[in-house]
Amino acid sequence: MAFYNPFDNALQVNIERSFDSLHNFTTVNALSEPRPGVVTFRDAKAPNVHMYYRIFIQLSSGYSFTHADTPMIFVEPPPAVKKIEEKAIAAAPAVATPAAPRKPVWVPSTHVFTDDYGNVKVEYPLPGGKRYTLKFFDDQQHMMFGMDSLRDLPLTIDKSNFLHSGWFNFEFYVDGKLEEKNKFLLSKEN
Repeated sequence: MAFYNPFDNALQVNIERSFDSLHNFTTVNALSEPRPGVVTFRDAKAPNVHMYYRIFIQLSSGYSFTHADTPMIFVEPPPAVKKIEEKAIAAAPAVATPAAPRKPVWVPSTHVFTDDYGNVKVEYPLPGGKRYTLKFFDDQQHMMFGMDSLRDLPLTIDKSNFLHSGWFNFEFYVDGKLEEKNKFLLSKEN
């Protein structure tokens, strides 16, 4: 399994595993130095190949989790087949091929995220003369509600304001200029 850590100021990055995608996650690996870049991990002690994994990221401003998913499974070919493939690759002429576009990876927000109780936490620096505006949208991009002139931060928004579980999008503006656009997941189990 591999993932990309975009945060150069991460305090802690853990890989967590569960039998389903919602409950009982346990930490199976904590990065000793959570530097930005691609991180690869092989779970040699997984009880089965149908496990779900997520990444826990702790920053000084808060924490967040990635969406839980099953990793892609790579089955290594037997040694004899591998050696034949290596010889064929070495003998083949080098041909430049265009790189396939990579699917964008969702990076959770460090400022708007869900807490352990399923409520939405908003953690930005105090406004200090700036005007903060936060708008929430459902997964179809229909605006649900907005909050203008935020002053009391950090802020907790009760999950009952969102009426159902699922993915929600948000836009955060500073003095009318879009500062962050992202999404978060509200689970029905919290």
